Amino acid sequence: MKFEKNRLLFIFFILSFWMLSPVFGQNISNKDKPKIGLVLSGGGAKGMAHVGILRYMEKAGIRPDYIVGTSMGSVIGGLYAIGYSADELEAIVRSSDWELIVSNRVGFNDVSFEEKEYYNRYLIELPVIDKKITFPSGLIEGQKLSETLHYYTWPANEIHDFDKLPIPFRCITTDVRNGEGIVIKSGYLHDALRSSIAIPTFFTPFDMDSTLVVDGGVVNNFPVDVVREMGADIVIGVNVSDEDFVDPKELGSFSAILMQIAMSKSYSKLKENIANTDIYIKPDLKGNSTGSFSNYAEILYLGDLAGQQHYEEFKALAERIGMNRQTEGIGLDVEPILVKEIEITGNVLFTDRLIQSKLDIQSGDVVSRNQVRDGISRVFGINGFHKVDYSISPIEGQAFKLQIRVKEKPKSLLFASVHYDNRFSAGILLNLTMRDVIGKSSRTVLVGDISQNPKFRFDYYKYIGGQKRYALNFRGDYINQEIPVYDKGEQIDLQRTVERRVAANILSTQSLKETYILGTFYEFNKVNSRFNIEFPEGIENAFTNFFGLRTAYSRNTLNDRNYPTKGTESIVDFRYIFGNNYDLKLKDGIDTLFLEGGDEPFGIPKEDLPGLIDILTPNAYFSAFFKIKKFFPLSNKFQVMPNFAGGLTLSNEVEGPIFDNFVLGGIQRVRINDTKVWGLNYREYFKPNFAKFGVDFQFIPLQNIYIRTGINALGVSDHIPLKNMGNELLDEFFSDNGIVGYGIDITYKSILGPIILGVGRNSADKNMRVHFGIGFSFNYSDR
Repeated sequence: MKFEKNRLLFIFFILSFWMLSPVFGQNISNKDKPKIGLVLSGGGAKGMAHVGILRYMEKAGIRPDYIVGTSMGSVIGGLYAIGYSADELEAIVRSSDWELIVSNRVGFNDVSFEEKEYYNRYLIELPVIDKKITFPSGLIEGQKLSETLHYYTWPANEIHDFDKLPIPFRCITTDVRNGEGIVIKSGYLHDALRSSIAIPTFFTPFDMDSTLVVDGGVVNNFPVDVVREMGADIVIGVNVSDEDFVDPKELGSFSAILMQIAMSKSYSKLKENIANTDIYIKPDLKGNSTGSFSNYAEILYLGDLAGQQHYEEFKALAERIGMNRQTEGIGLDVEPILVKEIEITGNVLFTDRLIQSKLDIQSGDVVSRNQVRDGISRVFGINGFHKVDYSISPIEGQAFKLQIRVKEKPKSLLFASVHYDNRFSAGILLNLTMRDVIGKSSRTVLVGDISQNPKFRFDYYKYIGGQKRYALNFRGDYINQEIPVYDKGEQIDLQRTVERRVAANILSTQSLKETYILGTFYEFNKVNSRFNIEFPEGIENAFTNFFGLRTAYSRNTLNDRNYPTKGTESIVDFRYIFGNNYDLKLKDGIDTLFLEGGDEPFGIPKEDLPGLIDILTPNAYFSAFFKIKKFFPLSNKFQVMPNFAGGLTLSNEVEGPIFDNFVLGGIQRVRINDTKVWGLNYREYFKPNFAKFGVDFQFIPLQNIYIRTGINALGVSDHIPLKNMGNELLDEFFSDNGIVGYGIDITYKSILGPIILGVGRNSADKNMRVHFGIGFSFNYSDR
């Protein structure tokens, strides 16, 4: 009896093992094979390590039947569920600009041309609501993050049931109203991923079908229970986050403390989910944090190491269940779609017509994802939105509806920054930008630099035309500044100038990268000399005023104003200057003005000054200015930038007149047409004709550190009558007036703005020029 009982137990054990074990998986149908579920945890930047695990699963022939992810795990998992391979995911990670993705900025080259001058050059941005200054939330809307997710989820535009994806998928988010988790299994895939990665204390909550949600890691950062509910028999789980509460002493910031408190519910179920995992993987990420996006290369490598360590385990599982699935990937090219309907929601300040003119997509257009991305960038580039989002949903046939969802900034914003440099001293820069104060589709900007060299500006733009492809611009500038006068690099005088300029222009606004300008201007200047070296001692003030007509073309594809590493900037500017009216005012008690000339000064009686002024005052004349610089990136850390600039004053007058000369020298650009020259201080040369050829080299040894060096040849000349210019100009440029300048500067990209120290010399005098500056100023650029 005992033998029979043991034999029955043995037979029962064998039958049970045969029924439950996948050893015989090769002899059963696919639907009877155990289902593999993959769980990818949240962890911010650390979630990039998931890619390495996926790569070694692929090598072992394992392709999961279900995927569930949270936060960054949902992004990697969702894209993998669409069909991207691990190699394609790595290519996506490496090609993405993570500095922009985790900010609410777009690249400088994605900002509307008419907005570039004021974009991303202030320390703080404060909403002004009901005439009161308020404080922003400090959270990031994630514009670039959304754009990136839209771009790569494009292949899933037609699929709104996540069970119909190549791999059934779920992701986790958290309902702000009640703190409960939501398992998302249908809808627009971008919205699902974006809601799951709305990290509290960092990103704003995401509005998903009128429900505000935040990161799913708050409630379930490692959702093994969810993949089990989908039907997974075997679970592979990758956890890139902490396994328990961290000692408060080790939390490095207040936001980290808040995040740990917020995730207390998630930690409570984490141990249970880990225990319910068949293959548990915890990559060693060597101190990288949720915010270590700039370390993507290292995190990808560490993820590969973790995958490699579990490769044999993956192979054993694949052999045990008879799985050998290949993941070919879907490629990074996608088909365009037919947009049958366009709907714009959320806009009050900006009209549908203006938004659609920037979008540049019409109903009935067949568009690629690049066209949609670029159109959204153009709309956001107006710089009046916290966020410009969209969704694409299928309608009849093969057509789609494109819904643009905008979240406008307040009508008025106050910007501020501080600055200092060894040319113009310290100052506080304030900018009040108001939308639709003077007419619809308009922007009014009031800028003030409160400093020893005060500057003020009124700048008004109004979009015009049926398609809003042009803008009318009125600008008034007041500049009161002291400019050093140099002799061979040594300051010999201080020129005090008051400049008043008003201008009216029409400019094209459709392109992000270029604009055509047609306008007129009037300029009034008052100048005197503090030490009476630049000017004769008897002059109290010199006055110049004139009118002008202007036509210009400007192109700018640089990726940053102060720290560019790629792109091109070029300017062509023609001016016709007329109505010149000059005057001199002598000091009280001075009847005769003495001028240097010959062996001794000669005097001009006060009553004869009009004759001198007539000699100094030019008739109408033309000026032409051209400048181009282009970055050639040799690597991420090294760029070469050849550059050229030239200016000509075209007049047939023989001698005597003083023209509106070109500003040469220095590291700063106070006005857009200033020309930087190695080896000279700012405005050390002020000439009617010049040509500059140069090449710069930029090296970025560490994040936020920029080292730049360069050399340039500069030729200048005083006025040459137009009829003689062809014969004499080159001789002047290559005579003793020509110099070779060279220098080096180092810049730290700080929260205050560029902190820059530069030195330079030239072949003419060998004297060292030193520049030091910090912060964002009134200048067009500070570096």
